[in-house]
Amino acid sequence: MRILLLVILAFIAQSFLSGLLGEVLSPPDLIYLATLIAIGSVSPYAGLPLAFGIGLVQDLLSAGYPGLHAVGLLFAAYAYYRLTRLVHWDELAGKIVVLVGSFLAKWLGYLLIAVWLKMGGFNPLTLWPVMVVEMVLTLLIAPWVIGSYQRVFGVVRRRE
Repeated sequence: MRILLLVILAFIAQSFLSGLLGEVLSPPDLIYLATLIAIGSVSPYAGLPLAFGIGLVQDLLSAGYPGLHAVGLLFAAYAYYRLTRLVHWDELAGKIVVLVGSFLAKWLGYLLIAVWLKMGGFNPLTLWPVMVVEMVLTLLIAPWVIGSYQRVFGVVRRRE
């Protein structure tokens, strides 16, 4: 139930920020952060399909290409699980490595789907300002979002 509430709040906040910032700045990816928080408390066997499902809901709600966000969040979840085995999530440096690595994996998933669907407008050379601004803003608010979730719902982490 906590995961469902987290995802619904992330979708509402993401739509609010997207409307607020509009064409000026790319908003931070709150759905990505909510996905990382949600999969952090479950095993990879449940977390990977959960990330894919959240991305599919995001695709359906945004009227975009079905599978774009689903594969992006799936790649991010896979990178999260892999990187949390290499570095310690509870330390600041480890958290930065995991967040940056999984964020880049999310965009790699986007690019692979864009190439597969032959989306000509989805060019990394023209989208890099969007990626950089979104990553910086997401990394800036990530400690606050993750800390707020842990204060409200308690620390929920899976044991390795």
